[in-house]
Amino acid sequence: MFNKLICLNKKSVNCGFTLAEVLVTLGIVGIVAAMTLPVITQKIEKAVLKSQIKKSYSYLSQVQQKVMFEWGDALSISDGFGYKNFNDAMLGSMKIIKKCEKDALAKGCVPRYIGLNITQCSGFNDTNVYYNKTVYILADGAIIMPYNEDWRSLWLIDVNGLKGPNKAGYDLFDVAFDASNKRLEFRGKGCLNQGNPPPVTGGLDNYKDIENW
Repeated sequence: MFNKLICLNKKSVNCGFTLAEVLVTLGIVGIVAAMTLPVITQKIEKAVLKSQIKKSYSYLSQVQQKVMFEWGDALSISDGFGYKNFNDAMLGSMKIIKKCEKDALAKGCVPRYIGLNITQCSGFNDTNVYYNKTVYILADGAIIMPYNEDWRSLWLIDVNGLKGPNKAGYDLFDVAFDASNKRLEFRGKGCLNQGNPPPVTGGLDNYKDIENW
């Protein structure tokens, strides 16, 4: 190091770092980068997903408020107007660009998911989602799948469409209409991600906790 300082003072063209020193420095930089990049990438991916979740929640909530304004309290009960009609009214107010009736997987309308329930909410098991359900693609690329098995107002939503990670609680959510509070609920569990242990660990269990995710 002393010799290098002398060289710098003399401005000699023959002074510099040896190849070994350069290689050691590059190696250290590479190790630090390898340790930090996955963490940074994970944080960026989570921030993007949170933004997409908020956007989808905001959009569906606006559609729900519009439908509620048009139909009033008739939507808050299971008889009368009914949940099926509520589902239809919601779909009729969404910006749908594509509709896939059955064989959604083969048609490229849905990816393969991790965390689809196979015992409860049978309308959302992998067989029904991939082969039997009617799937709707929204203008922003999100995927909506109504339950349509009984009276419930319930959907699956994939907030970023065919992009990954395609996992319950990350980009795939159970959406329910809370009639008592007249609001929507986004859940990473419910009809999704059942089991002991569940297929997916981590992620977002409830939209209310999104800032703690």
